[in-house]
Amino acid sequence: MKRLCLILLCCFLPSFAQQLTILHTNDTHAQFEPTPATWVQKNPKPLIGGMTALEYFISREREKQQPILLLDAGDIMTGTPIAKMARDGVTGGGFMDMLNLIGYDAMTIGNHEFDEGQENLLRLAAAAQFDVLSANLYQNERLITQKPYAIYTVGGVRVGVIGLTLSRLFDDVAKKNLDGIRVQDPAIAAQTVIDEIEPQTDLIVLLTHQGVEEDLALADRIHGADVIVGGHSHSRLPEPIRRNGLLVVQADSKTRYLGRLALTVQADTVADYRYQLIPTWVDSVRKPNPRMQELVRQYKERIDEEYGKPLGKLKVDWRRSNQQESNIGNYLTDAVRASVGVDFAVLNSGGIRKDLNKGVLRKLDIVEILPFSNNVVKFTCSGAELRTMVESNARATLRQEPGILQVSGLSYAFRITKGGTVEIEWIKVNGRALDVNKTYTGATVDFIIYGQAEKYFGFPVQTGDATGLLLADLVMDYVQKHPNVRSKIDGRIRCTDLRKKK
Repeated sequence: MKRLCLILLCCFLPSFAQQLTILHTNDTHAQFEPTPATWVQKNPKPLIGGMTALEYFISREREKQQPILLLDAGDIMTGTPIAKMARDGVTGGGFMDMLNLIGYDAMTIGNHEFDEGQENLLRLAAAAQFDVLSANLYQNERLITQKPYAIYTVGGVRVGVIGLTLSRLFDDVAKKNLDGIRVQDPAIAAQTVIDEIEPQTDLIVLLTHQGVEEDLALADRIHGADVIVGGHSHSRLPEPIRRNGLLVVQADSKTRYLGRLALTVQADTVADYRYQLIPTWVDSVRKPNPRMQELVRQYKERIDEEYGKPLGKLKVDWRRSNQQESNIGNYLTDAVRASVGVDFAVLNSGGIRKDLNKGVLRKLDIVEILPFSNNVVKFTCSGAELRTMVESNARATLRQEPGILQVSGLSYAFRITKGGTVEIEWIKVNGRALDVNKTYTGATVDFIIYGQAEKYFGFPVQTGDATGLLLADLVMDYVQKHPNVRSKIDGRIRCTDLRKKK
């Protein structure tokens, strides 16, 4: 009788509340050294980020003796030369060593993990001393990592973590690196796993690489999950976004912030939470980890030796623009056109990844500006197709889409009507009016030609003639031959917006 009463009493007692903390990063992009905090209104700019500082702030949280789960939402690759360096046959292996030293529990796969090819992605995953999770990426109909989720016991809480990658992967990755890849709808993949692991867990976290807007849309389509730890959009969210019962978080990029989500879990749900976005200020680091310092030192020395050589002198500041002509875009496209001998050259603005102040121009600067392994490809098109390309670019400007084409040898003017349509005024190739019946030669990168031509050009390119030149190598060679570097905005893309005129 006493035993029956005890069982009945336990059934009606409230569930015991338990605490845990999720620490999270995303889009680290191999940023192993600190960078200036450009948004701070003082000079010199304070330094932030880098792996020594990130490790310190994570260690400081661990010293509080709290149950911690440490997650990364993808894009550890591409950004600094360490992502181009091989360690034991693994390109980017040095940065993975740093992540291993910090002691992550899991990461998901970002689009930039494909930048050095699928085989290297798998070697990176094998080098990780933590789980690399992916529930919706298939290679020849098999999950690419064979590990869609993992369940961790953190302070007595059973936490299921599911890895998910953006559905628009083919828009963001060179087609040559996606052979045999299929991406399942993240919501379908997530719900399948949620239904499977729900009885085994107290908390379910979706570790995603797709951007905040897509995370919110995902939250609307699923049930049974509790938290979305996201990446891809580099969003600095000071507080979680609450959506359909889920908490959505993201922590900027490039190791500049550490997200800290403290949760109280009761009865298989989040009963309470506290959030903090922790800036990784270098001047706040008191006791850096000597092992991390040594790793950083070793790779910095390698990079300084290999990439520190001056190539020339930059006479003006280089500034990017994703939505209009830029002086750096003009220089890079001029270098391509002159080097391979074509009528015009175009590059996607999104592939230009860094601004640069005037001064000494090093190999390191070019590699950081152009970090992708993009090959230069020549192609031909008719004048009519070239007009289509211009119209497509003008409409992208109208819609304020990121990543319009920077141009060389090609110039054009258009107006945006009061009704919000685009009208082309004129198009010139090498100073002469476009002839729609003529065949022109162009150059761009393989990322565009093989998979993205319709997006950027407005028409498919049937064949391309590979030059065998990496874009970054071509530009470095061009700078060495013309060491006094000047570039300006000279009216290659001219837009008149009649909507702004009274």
